[in-house]
Amino acid sequence: MVIPVPIKNRLEKLEIAIKKLNELKALSVDSFLNDWKAQDSACRNFQIAVEVCVDIGSFILSERNLQVPDSYSKVIEEIKKIGIINKNIEELLKKLIRFRNIIVHEYLHIEMEKVYKNFSLVYVFEEFAKSIIDYYSKGTNNP
Repeated sequence: MVIPVPIKNRLEKLEIAIKKLNELKALSVDSFLNDWKAQDSACRNFQIAVEVCVDIGSFILSERNLQVPDSYSKVIEEIKKIGIINKNIEELLKKLIRFRNIIVHEYLHIEMEKVYKNFSLVYVFEEFAKSIIDYYSKGTNNP
């Protein structure tokens, strides 16, 4: 089956965010901690990547006529339940959702060392994207 346009658009946005995060990941910790532009870019692209994943999950649930939960973590739980992502990706995405919530809601207290450490989880977004592409390529999106 063809990937729906809204999903394709979001996967493209996710790919761009992943590319930016991987470029930032290449910085040394000292360079990152002394570069406010890199810090701002990292925070924004982590936020975008998480929100894209949740948007895609919400779209799929809606497409399957399933209830779309009112929390980001529950959306991820639901797409795991229907077999789109595995348990490891679910758990790591939920960790990244909590991190996103800190960036968005507790922005006065963001520890940039933690932002840098989360670069090690950028691969989770890549794995999520692969899972979504696999889901549509297998035609398993029919309820």
